[in-house]
Amino acid sequence: MKKLIILGIMLSSSLAFADDAKQKAAIAQKLVSVDGTEQGLQNTDKMILEQIRMRLPKDLPESFYTDLTKNLDSEQRKQFIVQRYVESFSEKELQAALNFYQSAEGKAWAKKASDVGSEVAHFTTQNARNALNTTMQQYSENPKVKQLMQRMNP
Repeated sequence: MKKLIILGIMLSSSLAFADDAKQKAAIAQKLVSVDGTEQGLQNTDKMILEQIRMRLPKDLPESFYTDLTKNLDSEQRKQFIVQRYVESFSEKELQAALNFYQSAEGKAWAKKASDVGSEVAHFTTQNARNALNTTMQQYSENPKVKQLMQRMNP
């Protein structure tokens, strides 16, 4: 009898835990749709595509980039973020964040944070490009670097 009671308790707590996880996942899903995450992923995709375009031959068909965009799969990355939110935050914390981002102030914050994130990503890319160029110039006498520079700048 004790075993049945313990089994019942374990089963009911597992079901409650599953319901809690589903509830947290639902809140996290709503959160990423209002906190700027989706816009950030779209901006990241654009930046990635821009960087790839700069490094690949100019005569690739446009369909290549269309398929690349599909293959980047921002939905998969979004679901990764949702899962990390579920694992990292309590339901109360997720709900508080969702409440904030659904408020007027939160909507304004999300929009501005997305814009700032795009600017930071662009700045970071430019900064990395400048650092690479400067370093390559410093090592321009190195035969391997010299060869690489010739391949990069025909």
